[in-house]
Amino acid sequence: MAVIATLALIAIIVTSIWRQKLNIPYESWRIAHGILAVIIIGFALGHVLGVGNYLGLFWKAVIWAGIAVAALWLLIYVRLVKPFFMKKKPYLVEAAIPQRGDVWNLVLRPRGYEGLHFQPGQFAWLTLEISPFRMREHPFSLASSAEDCDRIEFGIKALGDFTKTIKDVKPGTKAYLDGPYGVFTTDRYENTAGFVFIAGGIGITPMMSMLLTLAERQDDRPILLIYASKTWEDITYREEIEALKDKLDLTVIHVLREASEDWSGETGYVDQQLLKRYIPKRPGSRNYFICAVPKMMDQVERALHDLEVPVTHIHMEHYNLV
Repeated sequence: MAVIATLALIAIIVTSIWRQKLNIPYESWRIAHGILAVIIIGFALGHVLGVGNYLGLFWKAVIWAGIAVAALWLLIYVRLVKPFFMKKKPYLVEAAIPQRGDVWNLVLRPRGYEGLHFQPGQFAWLTLEISPFRMREHPFSLASSAEDCDRIEFGIKALGDFTKTIKDVKPGTKAYLDGPYGVFTTDRYENTAGFVFIAGGIGITPMMSMLLTLAERQDDRPILLIYASKTWEDITYREEIEALKDKLDLTVIHVLREASEDWSGETGYVDQQLLKRYIPKRPGSRNYFICAVPKMMDQVERALHDLEVPVTHIHMEHYNLV
């Protein structure tokens, strides 16, 4: 039992860290991950109970058996119980709306019940067309206002096999949501003097939800948005962001990597010099939200630390999976 549990533990580590290099499909990996987890817990518990030296006292055996049962219940809940309740609360696709930057807003409406309550900036797992028991859900940030639960929108960039099919999803397609999740939200910082949003590409999605929600709530705190894009035409939600200036105390700084000759704004990358020009003189007076590709996020995080922004005021959302 010890050997089997150890081999399963090695397998779960190797397939998790090097899943992409081993070309293991995500759905297959998730199923194998759950099976290996059960093997590890079950056989490890059998080993310690069988040997007896580790759990010689009855109360120790009861505690560890309880931990194993709790872990098994969590697996059953996530894979069976929760999908059962999700199936009873389906959503219907209303539209797939094209946006700049090869992004599509997938609009969902609840079918016969109150929709998802979430905080702006959070994400949810989306299952389209198939049963939620199939374990083919995908995580996406919510792009709509948290004040309107009857209309849920996801901002999805066409990057992979699944996301490239979003444009073809037909109205009326059944969908299921698991969520909301995440703490990347302005709702946790009601006492801050204002916000600084730093986004790159599709990283604007959770911030769009925050901006729309703050606008509906008539929030009058100052907001600075620094938004890095490849070109002017690639700026997702460009017109929508511009319109929000009429409802919010919003300053927008676009940073283009490939600017035209008549572009008079910022170019290149979001580095320390650029941030120093725009963030408040008292950097600790606001909360900073960063969402972009990993390289940009690491660079911005280091720059903010060098500019003496308190680490407790920096919040980051990574778009990444195992």
